[in-house]
Amino acid sequence: MPMRLVPSGFVVQSCMALLLLTAASSGRAADSINTQPLPGVLLDDLDAEIEGPWQKSQHSKPYVGEGYIHSGKSDDPVSREAKRVTFRKKLPKSGAYHVYLAYNAGGNRAKKAPVVIQHAKGEAQLKVNQRTQPKGPLVFHLLGEFDFQSEQDAVVTISDNEADGIVIVDALLFVPKSQVAKLEAAEKKASEPEQEIAPEFVRAELDSQHALTSKELDALIVSDAHLNKTTSIIDDETFLRRATIDVIGRIPTEEERTEFLQDTNPAKRSLLVDRLLASPEFGQNWATYWSDVFSYRIPQPELTYLDYQVFQDWMAEQLNQGMGWDEVTYRILTATGKVGDNPPAFFVGYHQASTSRLAGETTRIFLGTQIQCAECHDHPFVDIPQERFHQMAAFFVRSSSKLPWNDSSEIIVSSKESGEHKLPETSRVMLPTVFSGDPLPKGTSDVKRRVQLAQWVTSPENEMFTKAYANRIWERLMDSPFCDPIDEITAEAGYPSLPSIHDAVAGHFAANDYDAKSLFRLILNTKAYQRQLDADDQVVGQLASAEFRKMRGDVVFKSLAVAIDLPNQEGKPTEPTDAIRFPPPPKSTLDLVNEVFGYDPSLGKDFRPQTMQQAMFMMNNRQLQSQIRAEGDQKTKLAKLLDESPDDRQAIQRLYVNVLGRAPNEQELDVAYDYVQEIDSRSEAFEDLLWALLNTAEFTTRR
Repeated sequence: MPMRLVPSGFVVQSCMALLLLTAASSGRAADSINTQPLPGVLLDDLDAEIEGPWQKSQHSKPYVGEGYIHSGKSDDPVSREAKRVTFRKKLPKSGAYHVYLAYNAGGNRAKKAPVVIQHAKGEAQLKVNQRTQPKGPLVFHLLGEFDFQSEQDAVVTISDNEADGIVIVDALLFVPKSQVAKLEAAEKKASEPEQEIAPEFVRAELDSQHALTSKELDALIVSDAHLNKTTSIIDDETFLRRATIDVIGRIPTEEERTEFLQDTNPAKRSLLVDRLLASPEFGQNWATYWSDVFSYRIPQPELTYLDYQVFQDWMAEQLNQGMGWDEVTYRILTATGKVGDNPPAFFVGYHQASTSRLAGETTRIFLGTQIQCAECHDHPFVDIPQERFHQMAAFFVRSSSKLPWNDSSEIIVSSKESGEHKLPETSRVMLPTVFSGDPLPKGTSDVKRRVQLAQWVTSPENEMFTKAYANRIWERLMDSPFCDPIDEITAEAGYPSLPSIHDAVAGHFAANDYDAKSLFRLILNTKAYQRQLDADDQVVGQLASAEFRKMRGDVVFKSLAVAIDLPNQEGKPTEPTDAIRFPPPPKSTLDLVNEVFGYDPSLGKDFRPQTMQQAMFMMNNRQLQSQIRAEGDQKTKLAKLLDESPDDRQAIQRLYVNVLGRAPNEQELDVAYDYVQEIDSRSEAFEDLLWALLNTAEFTTRR
């Protein structure tokens, strides 16, 4: 398959750069103490004032930080020069502290290492025998308990004056007396090797890319899509509803509609787009979309129900802050730690570190390329050999996922110290290799593998990355992707159309540092997006207009919240029984709506459900029905609307606006008014009308 992929030279250069950057700290995970769990104030030797020719070393392990310093061998003339180390620090609170000196013991160590401690009550002079093991946690030796004042420096000086051997200085630890009891538990946790952590994301230098204007994109569509006919531009009311649904995932409120229609600014549509993109609801809506992209292909593990809220909250924050999709992707692919503390770790954690699933989903979601069919044999339709799949799987072979029962936020993603991936039913080792290029060396650590993968995936030279994202967003806004299926953009499998427009939109995304808002702003301000939908299939041309689309489950729920103030009630938990020892978590109203209306957003329009279950939910759900009631003692939105609008025609108009986001036409108003007049009870008549509007296809359709 003639894919345009990253040249092998890029991979080789990236590998070499990665290995050079990490060579200096390659042993840190195994040799350095994980000091994070330790209570108190820790000062490494790098934090001290050093006088004299102290020597740096990493010979004796373990140690704090990147090594320790020592006074030198006695037969070295330089080492005989006087020297000292001074730690100076204002402690956060006044009071009693246990003071610990970190060193490694040995037969040639100082027998009488001089230590002077300046504290609130004076000065203490000590001699430490460093030939014996430290009397304290890990490599820390207890010097004693001393009082310190927060407004004065705590000063500890170590020298080599008449020390009788080599003085070792690794670190100093001040632990408040009240926290000393925590040391035992902290020592156990700290004795575990420190987990390797991916370096901070650095965006690769981008070659010149062209940022489009919406007008330029419209011109490109006219010239390259060969349109014979287009639909008309939609009115302001329709544009408001469509854009609000697409950007923030709900219908507009009555107040938002009034404000927008009364605005006389010629640029009010572009200003509306800016307001919607600036809303916190933008991130929340699209975080839910991406949660669906991931979750519909992640199987539920035993005894643990996967909760995506922690990921959605994190993703929403990144989108609202304008974090580039390349950095989001990098963090997802390289994350370690507890999911509750580091939400992007959900990707590896929720997949239970399955090499096969992670290989397939990484390429499907981030590159728009499906390779999972090549897991057991060469791909039957496109040029993807079986080896390529397992070379991708090898990037995750040292990843580990520890699952607790029933709380997915407690899943911990860590790294295994060894392991290589083998081709199934053979002993052939498959080294981590991207689609083209040389493999990483055997023995490369887990995080280094995943960092290398993430750097390749997000490289500006990797056109698949930007085109995969552009294809997804275009599909959501225009309802017709450049490549279908949406997650297969290869020439053979995806039947790509309008490649010049696809390339231009993807290039605009890259030119704007992969900021999602820039892509939305580009598309939403085009005439192509703002045309009437092609309801009767009378218009020829893919980009003549967008099309009707059923709303996602979360959009239906939030639109119900706007229309009838539907609350998100939490369900009651199920008690365990002998038959069901671990019952599933209770379902909220949002969960129930998603269960009925939700669908995998990676599937095409033919797979969006229109079921009897949806109709029955809208007609009969008890909670929904209770929000439709309008008797005087009810506190529903309908009851309030009728109280505020005694004129029936005005009440009908407001009801249409609240439910469908538009005013009724004359015929609809007359029919509704005649019906209300025929019914003796005004509240019952409007309950029937509200029920009917909610059950129209229009309410659950983005138009």
